[in-house]
Amino acid sequence: MKAIRTGSREACAELVRRHYGRIYGFLLHLSGQVSTTEDLTQETFTAAWANIRSFRGRASLATWLHRIAYGKFIDLKRRSKRGQAVAEQLRHGQSRPTGLRGPLDEAVANERSRCVYAAVRELDGADREVIVLHYFQGLSFKQMATVLAEPVGTVKWRTSQALGRLKVSLDGRV
Repeated sequence: MKAIRTGSREACAELVRRHYGRIYGFLLHLSGQVSTTEDLTQETFTAAWANIRSFRGRASLATWLHRIAYGKFIDLKRRSKRGQAVAEQLRHGQSRPTGLRGPLDEAVANERSRCVYAAVRELDGADREVIVLHYFQGLSFKQMATVLAEPVGTVKWRTSQALGRLKVSLDGRV
């Protein structure tokens, strides 16, 4: 951490190496667009590096980076003023995990994954955000509260509500 705060290029490269994949994946789930995700990820790391001296360590570095990334995403939404268009683009996004044992297992898992990812993309933005942060990114409720700048209790409630809506959406599909 000390090397990062001093502005070491090697430390910057290591920061990006360690956290790029998770930040990219988080933003991809939120934006649903590769080009947008690439831009937001770059903006996130640029902002993080520019403000690294302000990092106090109250949260983990990963949580701090997620907070910056989330802020960049929200800024983009505000600038675009195209809430419906963004939602429509998200509905057409692609993302699914692969790699189980046999071809039949993989086919079943892929179909389930497609259904789950499609249902997540159909959630409104607020519900999608908490599902992605908790279940796809693996953030704790406390980390999510930091990223979203909300009380932990509110984040838990929002996640519970979003999960309920996701279950209703998936009923009969999975």
